[in-house]
Amino acid sequence: MYIKSLLLSFTYMIYFTIVIFVTYWMQWLTVLVVGSVRFTATDSYPGDVSNSFLIVESFFFSFAHFIVLTIFLLLYYVLLSFFKIKFHLKIPFIINSVIMLGLTIFFINKFLGGA
Repeated sequence: MYIKSLLLSFTYMIYFTIVIFVTYWMQWLTVLVVGSVRFTATDSYPGDVSNSFLIVESFFFSFAHFIVLTIFLLLYYVLLSFFKIKFHLKIPFIINSVIMLGLTIFFINKFLGGA
């Protein structure tokens, strides 16, 4: 019983480590993409991209990241089910939702706050 609970804890740690890694790189990729769009937009009329574009991009990238994490969660669940490891989906799904909300707030502050 102890080994089974240790194995379950280990599977959660692996999942959340991968989620943290993917989230970190997704955040930097989004900042670079929007930064390059802003850089090329300053060369043409009317200058910079609009605030509505930045808000839409913030929601789009956060939602796309949520979809990627959810697909990864389901694939991870299927993989663990082959080994008869019981992996509950509720907590990781809530964490994915919190990450999406946090990324949305971060991107809006980053792109509209000017920091």
